[in-house]
Amino acid sequence: MEKLLQQACKEVDSAELFRVKSKTVPVNFEVNRLKSIDISESEGKALRVINKGKIGFSSSTGSEGFDLMVEKAAVTSEFGSAASFDFPEEAKRSEKKKINIYDRKVEYKSIEEMIKIGEDILGRVRDFNRKLRCDVTIVKDCNEIEYFNSRGGNFSYSKTAIAYSMMVQQIENQDMLMVYSSIESGEDNLEVEELTSEIIENLKWGDKIVPVDSGKMPVIFTPKAALVLILPIISGLNGKMVLKKISPLTSHKNKKLWSDLLTFYSDGTIDFAAGSAPFDDEGIEMKRVSLVEKGEIKNFYYDLQTAGIAGVESTGNGLRAGSQSEPVPSISNLVMEEGKVSFSEMIKDIKEGIIVDQVLGLGQGNIISGAFSNNVQLGYKIEKGKIVGRVKDVMIAGNAIEELKNIAALGDKAKWVSGKYKFPHIYLKSLSVFTKR
Repeated sequence: MEKLLQQACKEVDSAELFRVKSKTVPVNFEVNRLKSIDISESEGKALRVINKGKIGFSSSTGSEGFDLMVEKAAVTSEFGSAASFDFPEEAKRSEKKKINIYDRKVEYKSIEEMIKIGEDILGRVRDFNRKLRCDVTIVKDCNEIEYFNSRGGNFSYSKTAIAYSMMVQQIENQDMLMVYSSIESGEDNLEVEELTSEIIENLKWGDKIVPVDSGKMPVIFTPKAALVLILPIISGLNGKMVLKKISPLTSHKNKKLWSDLLTFYSDGTIDFAAGSAPFDDEGIEMKRVSLVEKGEIKNFYYDLQTAGIAGVESTGNGLRAGSQSEPVPSISNLVMEEGKVSFSEMIKDIKEGIIVDQVLGLGQGNIISGAFSNNVQLGYKIEKGKIVGRVKDVMIAGNAIEELKNIAALGDKAKWVSGKYKFPHIYLKSLSVFTKR
């Protein structure tokens, strides 16, 4: 890698080289049977350069020579954005605490063990109902990451991840009930019971379809559905959106916008979380960044380029969507602090309302404005403090920036969702609910 950088710097002023080598092993069960076992390996390189004050970029999957990568990066720099940063001279951690992101047990977990886990998941759920159509995936990932730049900055690390996921379909006449759940970690410590008990509980709640009227009513968002409310806020706190002045939160730093209950932060130092690493993808130390405290915006998050333009330091949130992409401001792990109210207490408090667990069209609508409008894929009705059944043909709509001012309570148990988000239940006092009846 160092020799390649030396080669690149014969053509450009400075450069960084990012390399990811990945091995993924998914074991797939479809319609209650083992369907496939795959092993895929890939390697990707990304070269970013600064030449005559402008940024250039190129990438490769390994099939093309490095000379061509350098040539492409140099050419793109002629038309690139003006660089507002220099590559970091040294990648070092200020803290003594080691971040645990690699588990040898994950890397060496056998396919036979993965098959047994899948069969165990299937067996537990089908013991509840033999008519269910179940799809299960057990997947493990092992990644090796290397970074070098021409100013002496470099780091490397290995990272593992393992996930269990399940989709269950219950079909009766013209009705289809679909329940999905997953658990993920960088460590081989996942519990089958956690996944299957949630699936079975949802199946019990959803066995009966009940009507619901359109109107304003209390709504509880489960951790799986919480992104409906939080995704617009994440977008609004993105330093790139702030600089472009298209974020509605641009002028609200250190101002209180939401309920005192709302506190969350980005943290890339959590052991075995999906977004954790010793450094971001630009060689900046990962750390905890407070974004919202008791409803008040404390920080926006930046990569090197956006931080340079804003005249601040990078928050260590320069991440790549893949090995062949440029860094952009992105959340590492997003953690919302828990409240003091249990899920069951929330339910008991509601005379009539709904629970939203799964939605369709997440991220659709005018996200940056805070607006959302989603069909409820899986939701339940609450009557007189009890879950009475499943709702169908229901839509929720609102504006997250406004709705988060009216949080009635947050749950006392947060859950990891998609590996990198940790949310409690969110209980809103009132939200617009529409039905097709």
